Amino acid sequence: MIKISVIIPMYKVEQYIQKCIDSVYNQGYKESAFEIIAIDDESPDNSLSLVNEISKNHNNITVVSQKNKGLGGARNTGIEYAKGTYLLFLDADDYLLPNALKEIIDIAIKYDLDILEFGAQGVLPNGAISYEVSKCTNGTIYNGVTYYNNLKYMNSACNKLYNRELLVTNNIKFIEKIYIEDFEFNTRVFFYSKKVMAIKNIVAHYLQSPNSITRNTSKEKKAKMLSDILLVLKVTKEFSQNVNLSNPQVKNYFNTRLSFLNVTIFYQLFKNKNSYKTVLRVKSQLKEQHLFYINNSISDTPKDIFRILMLNNIWLFKITQPLQKLLYK
Repeated sequence: MIKISVIIPMYKVEQYIQKCIDSVYNQGYKESAFEIIAIDDESPDNSLSLVNEISKNHNNITVVSQKNKGLGGARNTGIEYAKGTYLLFLDADDYLLPNALKEIIDIAIKYDLDILEFGAQGVLPNGAISYEVSKCTNGTIYNGVTYYNNLKYMNSACNKLYNRELLVTNNIKFIEKIYIEDFEFNTRVFFYSKKVMAIKNIVAHYLQSPNSITRNTSKEKKAKMLSDILLVLKVTKEFSQNVNLSNPQVKNYFNTRLSFLNVTIFYQLFKNKNSYKTVLRVKSQLKEQHLFYINNSISDTPKDIFRILMLNNIWLFKITQPLQKLLYK
């Protein structure tokens, strides 16, 4: 039985892919118990050639090449090819810690979980640890909505084991070629999940690249990020309109997700030094489309303070413009 399918998208990752794949084989598992699905997303470098060489020494690597569909599209292809009971999405510039998978897979299988969240550390290019996220439910299993309302771990799709059957049954896939695809994907996954647990185990290291979208200074990428957040906001609202919101837990779940997206939009506007006029225009558009949600607190404390202060007093954007220029040169 294949217990887990590790899905690794590849795009311009030739300097990382060997370490990433080696980390999957350094888990003390027989190759018959897991599989690696490497998705070549039309990468222009030597990533595909490197993985093809690696695959010559292993029987459990499936290499798939496709026209570029972005990170979400590559993961979708991985889901289609996967045979494992559980799925793990592993970005090619990240890696697993030695012998970290077996315990969490055994837990997921023992309790027949839909999602198992685990801990992770961010690591800088020089190897220094930049952050650590580690939480647990002390063995308690929740449905996805209750879990999220009580414990917010990470928005990432990479710190979770997903029950493959849950995704297939509910036709849950990533939106292709957008940023924050994880957030939208997880909104639906948690909603449909009946058995979710969190453990503290640190399983992976996530590379904090200076070229990531959150650190990138490209105006085009910043504009796309804002556009994609707006898209996800609309998609999330549409999804919420097709479910029963009479349950207070469910209503709180969606309102919190929508509030998080609103805060992120205005935080991006502030960080990117957009004009007060632009801020007012975006607020007006969101209100007209019934997408302006700011009343639910979010788990990111600095951004929640931003929500309380700035979004309840939009005029503050105008008088804090000098501060914007000072903080985000």
